Amino acid sequence: MYEFAESDYCYGIGPIRLRLEWVNWAKPIPHEGDYWLGVRGVVIDRFGREGAVREMLVRAACVPVPPAAKRPRLRVLRSSTPV
Repeated sequence: MYEFAESDYCYGIGPIRLRLEWVNWAKPIPHEGDYWLGVRGVVIDRFGREGAVREMLVRAACVPVPPAAKRPRLRVLRSSTPV
């Protein structure tokens, strides 16, 4: 769950809390002298209840960066180890 200030998303009044479902990292949009990303998420009210699904633009600097994909660890099989 992430909270965005009114100045960090288009278009709405007051801060908004979202459980992000999707971020369009491939197409940043120049808007008002900054870059914005299209996002889709579920609105979370102040009591923690889920509400409507909403799509909006969020300032790119405010969108959390996804964790790096980890490569699987390769293990060396010893000849004495049964497969």
